[in-house]
Amino acid sequence: MAACSHTEKRQRLIAFYGGSFTGIETKLFDRYLKTASNLVDRGVVHGAKASTRPDMVSPEIVKKLKDAGFVELELGAQSMDDEVLSMSGRGHTFQDTIEASTHIKKSELKLGLQIMPGLPGEDRKSFASTVDMIASLQPDTGRIYPTVILAGTLLERIYDRGGYIPLTLEEALRRALFAYIKLVEKGCTILRMGLPQSDNLKVIAGPYHPSFGYLVHCLAFRCMIEYLQKKQSEKLCVRVHPSDVTELIGYRRCNQIELGFSYIADGSLPRGCLATETGAKSTCLYLRDIIGSVL
Repeated sequence: MAACSHTEKRQRLIAFYGGSFTGIETKLFDRYLKTASNLVDRGVVHGAKASTRPDMVSPEIVKKLKDAGFVELELGAQSMDDEVLSMSGRGHTFQDTIEASTHIKKSELKLGLQIMPGLPGEDRKSFASTVDMIASLQPDTGRIYPTVILAGTLLERIYDRGGYIPLTLEEALRRALFAYIKLVEKGCTILRMGLPQSDNLKVIAGPYHPSFGYLVHCLAFRCMIEYLQKKQSEKLCVRVHPSDVTELIGYRRCNQIELGFSYIADGSLPRGCLATETGAKSTCLYLRDIIGSVL
């Protein structure tokens, strides 16, 4: 295998995902680290990253990862409300997430944080508080996975006896959009919103959609259009970056059909904003400007 050029724009990384990597049996953990370190030293990959639980991170573990060539560690924070974490059987506290994030940041590894809107016991206030606390930790990357009910889980049994009501798709989209705006404003790159498609994934109920992330972006532009329409009585025409047109008009053109606006594609605009003209004055609207109308 050819060695990697460190001048490449995209890095080639080994990823240990799908479990609590730092909590596996010590000998196996050390073997993985040795293998990753060997591949990094040979230039086959640029580094490695992994996901784990917040309560399975310590300064010693972080140092081991760093010495082995790891560049990022992602934590399944899920919520920063201890009551929600307890009701969901997560087995860790919000303080565990804070401490683990601090260790990771001090090591200069990149910090990734995952959150799960709609966990048992969570309401909008709890979720908004979680997002604010997660944003304050300044993660480099984030994932937003709305809670769905999977076959064969404890949550399915609780749901069957009426003990849990999942979020509607609309509510999940709004909570995900709220988190997206808050985190992106802090410089966080959102890697994924919504569970990926899988033949082995059997969703019983909840806000699952194969294009969940796309729907979040469509909702973002819908909220921006609604915000602008409240400020002017005449039919709205906006300018938008060409790459944002599909999200502006919405899933199956629902935004444009229901709100009745027109648009002009303009490559001079930055992504994620809408521009309008009032007389000779041009105004740009960004997602941060409509955060108050999302939840």
